[in-house]
Amino acid sequence: MARKGDLGDLRSLKITPCGYQSPLERFSDTQPPPRLAPCRNNLVACSQYYNLCFVASQDRILVHSPIFLDQTLLPPRSIINLASSNAGLAGYIDPTYPHSINQLVVADLGLEELVIAVTDDGDVVAYTTRSIRDDLNNHGLAYNTPCFHSAIKPYFLRTVHNSAWGVAVHREARMIAVSSNSAKIHVFAFALGHLNSDSSDESMTHHGAGIHSLSSLDWPEWVRVEKKHSLMSSDRSRNLELILEKHWTNIPNLAFYNPYNSATNDIFLVSTDIHGATYVWNVWKRLAVLKLETPSRGRGRPMGWGLLCIDPFFAQEAKSRRELYRTVRSQVPDYEPVHFTARSRKKNQAAALDVNIRTDDGDLDDDLGDDFDDLEEEDEVESDSEDDDIPPENESPSEEPDADAQIAMLQDSRAKQMTFSILHTTRHDVRLLNIHTSTWTTPQVTDMSEVVCLSILDQRLHPYDIFLRRLQRLNMVHQVPELSLVTVGDQMGRVAVLSITRRKAEKEWEPDDVGFRVEAFLPFKSQEDDGQRPKTDLLGVAVAPVQGHERRREDLFDAAAGEHLKSRRVVRSRPYRVMLYYLDHTVLSYELSR
Repeated sequence: MARKGDLGDLRSLKITPCGYQSPLERFSDTQPPPRLAPCRNNLVACSQYYNLCFVASQDRILVHSPIFLDQTLLPPRSIINLASSNAGLAGYIDPTYPHSINQLVVADLGLEELVIAVTDDGDVVAYTTRSIRDDLNNHGLAYNTPCFHSAIKPYFLRTVHNSAWGVAVHREARMIAVSSNSAKIHVFAFALGHLNSDSSDESMTHHGAGIHSLSSLDWPEWVRVEKKHSLMSSDRSRNLELILEKHWTNIPNLAFYNPYNSATNDIFLVSTDIHGATYVWNVWKRLAVLKLETPSRGRGRPMGWGLLCIDPFFAQEAKSRRELYRTVRSQVPDYEPVHFTARSRKKNQAAALDVNIRTDDGDLDDDLGDDFDDLEEEDEVESDSEDDDIPPENESPSEEPDADAQIAMLQDSRAKQMTFSILHTTRHDVRLLNIHTSTWTTPQVTDMSEVVCLSILDQRLHPYDIFLRRLQRLNMVHQVPELSLVTVGDQMGRVAVLSITRRKAEKEWEPDDVGFRVEAFLPFKSQEDDGQRPKTDLLGVAVAPVQGHERRREDLFDAAAGEHLKSRRVVRSRPYRVMLYYLDHTVLSYELSR
C-alpha cells in the first residue's frame, strides 16, 4: 500500500567490487571442485543473520563462511547431504541425479530463518540457519576447521511429487508455497500454537497475539485440502497443505504479497508460468482473483520467469519522471540502449471478482530516452470475462452499473486506494505492474500502470559463446527494501541492479507513480575486459548484509511484539554484499550502499 509522506531520500547508490576468485585459485588436482547442476533456478543464498553462504551441489548443500572484506570463499566448513522423502520419483532434468536441487532460498518463517531447497524429484527440504550455525560451532569456530558432513535434521520435509522450482515464504502467516512442473502450487500452512502469557519472548503474532509456529517434525501429520473442500482461515490447529490449481504449464517462480497492518486474514500469492500467465491468488479461498497476461512483443511466446512483490513504502523519492525512470550509459562491452516504456491504463468502473484484467498486446515501443513527459495514457484497461479460467465456477459476471453507481464506486475507491506492485521478469524484459485497487478481498481494480524495460540484459554473443543463448532467462531476482534495491540476474551471466522509485501524486486520493531506475550492470565493463567474467552459466546470486552488519535475531522478536521496519525508518542503511557464483566456480563479489 502506497502511503503518503513516507518517501525515502533520493540517495546515490555506491557499488564497489570487493572480490574475485577464479577456479584455479579455489581448487587443485588434490582438491577438485564439487559437481554442480546446470539449467536450474538460483542455487546460491546467504543468511541474513549469520556469516553463512550456501551453495547447492547437486543433492548437497555446501556451507561456506565468506572472509571479510573481499568475500573469499574457502573450502566449505560443512556439507549437508539433503534429506529425502523417499518418494522414489524420477528427475525431470537429469534422471541420473533426481534429487538435485532446483532452487535454494533463505527466508524467515515465524521465529526461524530457514534455508529451503526444492529438488528435481519434487522434495521440499528446509533447515534452520540457527541449527547450522550451532552445528558449525560445535565442530570448531575456526574457518579453516576440516570440513565435515553435517548430521542435522531437517526442520521441514515434504514432497510435491513433481519437479519443484519456485519457493515463497510468508513469515507472519507461517506459510511455504512451492510450485512445480505439475502446474500446481502447494501451500504448506504450519499449525499455530497458543503460548502462555509468560512466554512472550517466544511469541509471534498473526493478526493477533500469543501465536507461534510449530515445526512439521513436531506435528508430523499434514491435512491435504483440495479445491472442493471448505476451509476456514482461522483453522490453524493443524498442518494444512493447500492446493492451488489454475495454471496449465510449468511454474518457475512465485512470491507472497505481505500487506502491512492488514485488517483481514487474507493472504495473497502471485505466480507466473512459462506461457506468460501471472495469477494473483487469495490463498485461503484457493481462488485466482486476478490474471495478467504477458505481451509477446513480437518475439514469440512470452515466458514468465521471475517475481517480486514490491512495497512502494521503501522506494526512493523522485521529483520528476526523469528521476522516476533512468537508464545507465555504456557499462558493458556490447552495450545497447535500454528502452523504457511507461503506460497508464485507467478503468471507468471497478472490475468485478470474475473479470479477467489483462495487459495490452499493443505496441509498447515508446522510447523515453530523453523525454519522460510524453507518456501515453489509455482510457480503459482491456477486460475479458470469456476466459474459461475466470470467472470461477458458479459465479457470473456482475452487471454493468449505471453512471451514478460508477461515480459512487470511484469516489469510494479514492478514499481507500491501495497500490499492489509486482515486478515480473521474462526471458528478456523487466516490467513493474502497479495495480490500484480499493480492496483485495473482492478486487475492484480502478487503475493500472506498467513500466517496462525491454531487453535489459540482452547480449551480442561471440559465435563460440552462442550456446549461452539457451540460458537466456531473468530467473534470479532479489530485493533489499532498506536500500530500495532489486537485483535481476540472467542465467547467461549478467545482473542488473535497479532502484525502486516513487513520485508523490498531486492529489491525496490518487496513487503515487512507482517505477524503477537501472543503476548498473554486473560484472562491470572493466571486469569483463579483464576476463573476470567466465563464458559459462550464472549458477546463482546471493544478497546479504556485509559482515558485522547482519540482522539480529532480536529483530524477529521485535516483529513478534508488533515492531516493524516501517515503524522505525532506517536512517542509515546497512551495506550489503552481492555475490555472483558461476558454473565453473568463479565468484565475483560487490558491496552496495547508499
